[in-house]
Amino acid sequence: MPRVRTRLHFVCLILLAVACNAPSNQRLEDRGSVMSAAAATPSTPAPSESDSSVDATVAAVTKDVTTLRDAPPATVADKLPAHEQLVTRMLDTFESRIRAMHVTADPAWTSVIDSVRTDLVQLPKLPSASLATFLPQHLNRVMRIVVCIQMVKS
Repeated sequence: MPRVRTRLHFVCLILLAVACNAPSNQRLEDRGSVMSAAAATPSTPAPSESDSSVDATVAAVTKDVTTLRDAPPATVADKLPAHEQLVTRMLDTFESRIRAMHVTADPAWTSVIDSVRTDLVQLPKLPSASLATFLPQHLNRVMRIVVCIQMVKS
């Protein structure tokens, strides 16, 4: 059975790569329908503690992205440390899960992860005018990762 599981993980990574390689210029509102569709897809395995952890992480990151998107520009800088911590924890968790599957991460997935990590370093250094322009792009990249995680999970 390990071969079937390995093949399943490989197929999931391929789907992940395809989903993450999609254009990132979509608006966050457009992603809601993708996220709803991914959440509505029934999964065959029974929910586990790991699934609830994934659900909790996805919900927390989605809520955080919405909060940042809707926050007044003057308060965004104050919210960035918590955002950085939350997103970094999400990325670390899911990168370690990919490694635990003993498969090589797809270059498209790695590229999106690296972009978000670079964003997290740059965001606190940006002046408020640049932050207002750059933040929506960053939030779209974060939501791309969230959608990919949901697709793989389902």
